[in-house]
Amino acid sequence: MTNFTTTLSVLDLSGNNFGGFFFKAILNFTALQSLDLSGTQIQGPIPKAIEQKTSLKTLRLGFNDLTGPIPDVLANFTSLECLGLEDNHLEGPIPLSFGAFCKLKKLSLSTNNISGEITEFVNGISLCRPNSLLEILDLGDTKLTGNLPCSIGNLKSLRRLYLYQTSMNGTIPKSLGQLSELEFLDLSLNAWDGELTEDHFANLANLRLLYISFDEKPPKPLFFNLSSNWVCPFTKLSYLDLTNCQLGPLFPSWLRNRNRLRAIMLENVGISDKIPNWFRKIYPSLFVLDLSNNRISGKVPLELRNGLKSTEMRMLNLRGNLFSGTIPLNINETMPNLEFLTLSNNLIEGSIPSSICNLKWLRALSLSSNNLSGELPQECWKDLESLEIIDLSNNHLSGKVPISIWSAPQLSILSLSKNGFSGNLPPNLKTLGPLRVIDLGENSFSGNMPMWMGKRLPQLEILRLRSNSFSGFIHEHHCLLHSLRILDLAHNGLSGTIPHCFGNFSGMATVDPTYPFFISSLGVGNHEFVDQVNVWITRGIELEYNATLRFMESIDLSHNAFSGEIPTEITGLLGLSILNLSMNQLTGRIPEKIGSMQRLEVLDLSRNQLSGSIPPSISALNSLNHLNLSNNNLSGRIPSGNQLQTLPDPSIYAGNPGLCGAPVKDCATHPDIQGLNHEEDKEDWLPFFISMSIGFVVGFWSVCGSLLLNKSWRYAFFRFIDDMTIIPVCMVVKARSFRLGRNHNAQDA
Repeated sequence: MTNFTTTLSVLDLSGNNFGGFFFKAILNFTALQSLDLSGTQIQGPIPKAIEQKTSLKTLRLGFNDLTGPIPDVLANFTSLECLGLEDNHLEGPIPLSFGAFCKLKKLSLSTNNISGEITEFVNGISLCRPNSLLEILDLGDTKLTGNLPCSIGNLKSLRRLYLYQTSMNGTIPKSLGQLSELEFLDLSLNAWDGELTEDHFANLANLRLLYISFDEKPPKPLFFNLSSNWVCPFTKLSYLDLTNCQLGPLFPSWLRNRNRLRAIMLENVGISDKIPNWFRKIYPSLFVLDLSNNRISGKVPLELRNGLKSTEMRMLNLRGNLFSGTIPLNINETMPNLEFLTLSNNLIEGSIPSSICNLKWLRALSLSSNNLSGELPQECWKDLESLEIIDLSNNHLSGKVPISIWSAPQLSILSLSKNGFSGNLPPNLKTLGPLRVIDLGENSFSGNMPMWMGKRLPQLEILRLRSNSFSGFIHEHHCLLHSLRILDLAHNGLSGTIPHCFGNFSGMATVDPTYPFFISSLGVGNHEFVDQVNVWITRGIELEYNATLRFMESIDLSHNAFSGEIPTEITGLLGLSILNLSMNQLTGRIPEKIGSMQRLEVLDLSRNQLSGSIPPSISALNSLNHLNLSNNNLSGRIPSGNQLQTLPDPSIYAGNPGLCGAPVKDCATHPDIQGLNHEEDKEDWLPFFISMSIGFVVGFWSVCGSLLLNKSWRYAFFRFIDDMTIIPVCMVVKARSFRLGRNHNAQDA
């Protein structure tokens, strides 16, 4: 054991659950040079025992729960070559002493709360003689601020530079182009501005990955100022992501002859051009091609029509362009391994070829917002065992929906809205995928809502059937959709009462939902197939939700023939943002506990037959920004409240002549206000009078009825009454005699 502790030089305990109880034992390993405790559930500050091992060359403490600042004592590790502290909760600046780590080859502080600037560190380490040995610098996903210093160009050995998702800003220095050994450069998700010129890339001949992307187009986008005849030096480039930068209007010619490219992501880069002919040489090697949200025109896509085959292609995203023509019939032959296909928001026409169903690895298909027509291929969808998303919305498709489309075993999102589909939904389905979104709105479907929707879709989060011809009732089985967060059945022919079991929608009952939403979880890297759902608010206002969809819960039953009262259980859906029950035949009062729905932003109960007063609790809806109670039989004083004061439009109360108060007529001048209040008082006292009358009748007949039925009880009762009458008579006689005696005595005196 003695030899072991004095000779051990490498100790790797990563991925265990030691929790750090053995740190003192580390001091006994006198020859230790490499220590890896990554992912061992260490908590708190960096242990003192580790700080004493100054002879270490490699120290890896990543993927733990370390907190506090990085201790300055680590500056004593003069032999350190690799320091990995990534994925912890460390905070504070990078110690200035780190600039003296001239032997350091790898530094990873990513995914921490590290703050401050990196200027002093880069300046210090760039002064190492003869040159800095630093090869990997990973400071991504931190809170670093400030500019990237010009001294970055002095790190001649740097091969990988990761500065993604920080708070750094300013212009990118041209000295970056002097890093001739650089292979990976990721500056994404920062606040860079200015422009990038040929000098920024002058000597980057070894560059393989270039990521300079933004979450959204910044007010001053980063501009690539590269001449059309520029000869790109990085011939080894494999991965390119310049999302939301400004490259256009022409297709970047410097991509010519980049035959090693595996992924090109040029979403929203301002291209207004056609895909050039030379691009076909790049196409066969591509794994990912994302040219979405530009203004690229021409046939879609040109390479497919020329018969080029790409066995590598997994993701093709051409959404939001001006592509025209039809979907190639041989798409399954040219891209047999395709997983993600989106051609939405283009000018594509014709029918959907049956060859789509031969893409056996297909996971997401989005063809929405085009000019597609005709009927869907029939018996093939169930063979797509990996298919998770189908979005064919906003086209001119017609006919019946194939039963096989419901039987795709992994189907999670089905959006067929805004087409001409017709027929009934299948009454029984033996197999159903893990559906979470069903959007069949704005079609011509008819019949009843199938029972299987409630019984066999426990994960369903969005059910949207608006603007069809569905009829019948909402059954209690539909209340089994516990995960439901958006229910839109508006503009149909549904009738009956709103079930009390609506309170079972537990997905709408959480004020602060913590579960992730599935709608946008499929994609490659940061490039997702984001579905969207249009939600009608009120008075023709329609909002489009995509990224914010996970924060919204909604019920819309408007424009149907529902009757009866609004179930009080609906007020228990505390997470509800939108409640629209307008244009029905609802009666009774507005639920008194409506004010408990604190997240409610839209409340529309207009055009019903509701009566009574507006509950005072409605003034507690502090998030309310759309309210419509018009055209009912409401009466009394309109409640006041801070949020209600921001809704001054009197039309939201129109058609209720019994209402008064701001913003309608003043209650003081209301000719019938006393009568209204009296009627309200009578309505409030009515239950008391009814119960008192019932009590009197029951009490009276309990006594008198028993006397009538039982003769002995009757004689005893009247004998008791006779006896009781003797007492007051005697008292009266005695009192009179007493008064007469007093009068005689007074006269004698």
